[in-house]
Amino acid sequence: MYEEKFNEPHALGVERFNGNDNAGRVFANERTEQVTDPETGKERTVYVYDVYEVADCRDPHKVKDSVIEQQHPYGDETKILRKTLAKMLKSNGSYDDPEFAEFKAYNEFAESVI
Repeated sequence: MYEEKFNEPHALGVERFNGNDNAGRVFANERTEQVTDPETGKERTVYVYDVYEVADCRDPHKVKDSVIEQQHPYGDETKILRKTLAKMLKSNGSYDDPEFAEFKAYNEFAESVI
């Protein structure tokens, strides 16, 4: 992932590279920054994007998986989701409910592994 800055808003989503392959880049997480123009000394707004390069733009699901893998290269997305679900179930008192017993057993096993 790298950042790109533009003077005008850029479209979010997939932008396919020119050429015969299916590679491209994904623009995400639009935000603005104020910068001082070195020539005029005036402040102006620039648009900043996180950019992810992907090998294959044809399948939106694969594009999304590729971007998530770049953001979380060690597979910690599942861990984040498991911990969040456990906190939610505990906070609303459902963690010990029989219908969530399988999740509780899995979560407690996962928490016990070093």
